Parts: sequence; C-alpha cells; structure tokens
Amino acid sequence: MIIKKYAKSEQLKAMRLLLNRLPSKHPFYPKLATEIQTTMAGDYGEEMVYRELERMRLPYNYFLLHKVMLRTEKLFEIDFLLLTPFGAVILEIKNIIGLLEFKVNPSQLIQTKDNGEIKKYPCPVNQLNEYSYLLSNFFTHHNLTIPVFGAIVFASKNSHVKTTNNDTTILYKNEVYSFLRNLQNKSTIVPDSKLNQVKNLILKHNSPFEFFPLTKHYSIEVSDLISGVACEGCGQVGMNKIKNIWYCTSCQYADKYASLKSLQHYFWLYDDILTNKACRKFLLLDSRYEVKRLLRKANLLKLGKYNYSVRSVNGSKYSEYVDGSVELVAKDIDSIQIGQERTQTGIGDPVSSETVPFGFSMNMSSAYSWVEIP
Repeated sequence: MIIKKYAKSEQLKAMRLLLNRLPSKHPFYPKLATEIQTTMAGDYGEEMVYRELERMRLPYNYFLLHKVMLRTEKLFEIDFLLLTPFGAVILEIKNIIGLLEFKVNPSQLIQTKDNGEIKKYPCPVNQLNEYSYLLSNFFTHHNLTIPVFGAIVFASKNSHVKTTNNDTTILYKNEVYSFLRNLQNKSTIVPDSKLNQVKNLILKHNSPFEFFPLTKHYSIEVSDLISGVACEGCGQVGMNKIKNIWYCTSCQYADKYASLKSLQHYFWLYDDILTNKACRKFLLLDSRYEVKRLLRKANLLKLGKYNYSVRSVNGSKYSEYVDGSVELVAKDIDSIQIGQERTQTGIGDPVSSETVPFGFSMNMSSAYSWVEIP
C-alpha cells in the first residue's frame, strides 16, 4: 500500500526561485545552477522508480513512503522506504548515466560518459550504509527491533555498472520487484499490527525540509537578492502593476495575484518572520496600506490589532505566542487557507475552511501555517 506518494521536491522549487532572484554575476549563481540540474535529475530518477513501485502487487502486506526525513544522531532523508513483515527496506535512487565504477580507498563513484568526460561522486554505498545505521538507530530509540535492508537503484537504462561492492545490493529499476518479492524467503519479524504501528511512528516523526529559508542555508546575504514581484510565467523578477494587474515586461504574462503569490518566495528564501516593512521592501511596494490588505489576503491568523509580523510554524501543530502561551493552530495543512480575523481580546476560529479562491497553494512537505504576532 502506498502511504506517501511521490511528490516533486519543494526544495527544487525554492532553489529555482532563489536562482531567479540572484544576479547572474553573483559568485554563487553557477554553483546553484549546477545543484538545480543535479536535483532535477535526482527527482526524475525517483519518479521513474516510483512508476515501477506503484505497479507492484507484492505477495505480502507492505507500506511504501517517498521522501522520509527523520532525525536521530542527525537529520537524514530516505528516497523510498518500504515497511514489510520482514523488515524495513531503504531504496537509494541514483540517476547517473554512463559507465559507472565503484572505487574504495577512498570510496567514490567514477562516471565515464560516452564523450569520455569523467566525473567523481560521493560513494552511494557509504550513503546507504549510513542511512541504514541511522534508521536502525531510530527504531532502537523507539524500542523496536526491526531489521533494515537496503539497495542502490539506478533509474536509467543508460547506467552501466562496471564494478560493484559485493556487500551491497545494486539494482536497475526493473529488478526492484523481484528483489522485494524475494524478501518473503526471510522469516517474518513484524506482524501486521506492529507494521501499522511502525508506519504511524514514521509518519509522526517525518520532518519537512528543514533548510528554509535558503539564504540562511547557503549563507547568502539577503541584500544580494533582487527585490520585486516575480512572474509565474517566466520567473522574471520585476513585474509592473497597472490598474491592479501585474504585467511582466519579459513575457507579457498578466496576473492579478502575482504579489500575493510572491509572499511564498519570502518564507522559502528570506526569513520565517515577515513584517509590513519587510514586505514593502521585498515586493518594492510603497504603501503600507496596500501591504496590509495583501497580508490579510494571505493565510494569516491575526493576533493583535495593529502589528503584522508573521511567523511560519514548521512541522508543528502549535503556534507559540510572544508571551509564551501556545494555541492549536492547524494540523496537516494541505493548502493555504484564510484565517479568521482576531481582535486584541478575542480568539477567533483558528483556521476557516475557505481556501484562497485563486488557488495559491503552499503544499509544503508537512504542516505549515502563518500567524500574526503582536
């Protein structure tokens, strides 16, 4: 059973937004562009393997989860995790083409392309071993004794593995099904009732991507970024507003809600606190009253009457107020919603059921909400 479906990387979306706001001559620009290409290839590889996995009809019960991020000794992310009666299975996906050779001392993966170009990558065997150790550590921490298996899966038919590490299972994507089917030759360790318990534990502790805002993650000065409203059509930053409609001079795209959509960029790139003043500077807007109206249209839970500071609650069910008190705000938010307006003394309904009419969606890895803090 598929519990957590394949989803495109939110990190990739944010990296593209960051690249659009970086001047082309910025020293980090070429490195970020290369990292985006690598992440795109990885995402595509995972999607190809997922198409194989979703067609599977294994002869036993199992749970399949894509992009599981857990924390034990450190934060780690598993491409695909299968929970089976015989143990947990980690599938580490690689989408690297050409002739591939695993080397030891030092451990690395050598890629030779058809044009003779040679590139070196960190050894995926070490990565798989580390994730297996950390997942075992996670289970031990929760008083569970569950075997952990793993395999490196090459997604492309143009990947040609020359030499491998004999201790590690290395597969092509069309071999995954037989590998998983053969697990039934092992002893059953996890009964169905316990399997469901493990699944719920994983979902409970699965963390969202924790490297937002990206300027802090990459140590980029916020002042280096290009301010303005971004075009959803071509990505160009610097749309012009004419009679309540935002126009892109690059591709002629028109969007009434472009400024509201750009608020998402702020939290991914700049900071998890947004004030009226910071918003004006970010979007290059002059009027505090226009920004006040804009913030009211976003997913805000107003606390206080005058201030417009906004905090994101990352992966948490609770909003912590300045005075230290907490209130249940939202759980498992799938899309941006409009919060009920609050007064200085009243506490309204935390989240209304009305979604933003033009479909502006945050769809982050897990629950996110934005609250106003007095």
